[in-house]
Amino acid sequence: MRKTLGTIALVTATAMPALPIPARADCAYSIDWIARACDRVARVAHEGTWDLYLTGYGWHINGYTEEHRQSLNAYSWGGGAGKHFTDENGNDDILFAFVFLDSHENPEPIGGWARQWYTTPVLGGLSLGGGYFIGLTARNDIAHYVPVPIALPIGSLRYRRASLMGTFIPRIPGINEGDVAFFWARYEF
Repeated sequence: MRKTLGTIALVTATAMPALPIPARADCAYSIDWIARACDRVARVAHEGTWDLYLTGYGWHINGYTEEHRQSLNAYSWGGGAGKHFTDENGNDDILFAFVFLDSHENPEPIGGWARQWYTTPVLGGLSLGGGYFIGLTARNDIAHYVPVPIALPIGSLRYRRASLMGTFIPRIPGINEGDVAFFWARYEF
């Protein structure tokens, strides 16, 4: 386990290269939706506040035999960092990168941009969130770490600055045998 966590730290430090983030004025693209997307990413990078991520659980839901499910790693330990910008309506744009142990206990990096909408907080700061994220991931068992684009839904339960977040990874014939629900925690600084 110690060797695996060391590998995660090494992959985190080397597999997620620093991406050049354009200045807000550099987002003057002729295609409107590209300009808006660029502006959102630049705003998070330049004006956002930091987040800490801790990953923890991958629930292999169905499509797996009981024997196969027992051989898979459900404890997806790992972590990473990101930034978020909260708009005037209380919703977030998020940039993130983290590394975790996949179902076969290999390091899996993931990074990207997310958009999340929240309900009005109740009970001193409790709210529900929903949205999506797009980004890249890479796995040892899929083309030996060739980056793969992904787009998945996300949901969260947030209390003030702490969130429990999750996504649903559907079965894709020829790629994975069943559906997976993946959970992680986020703390906003």
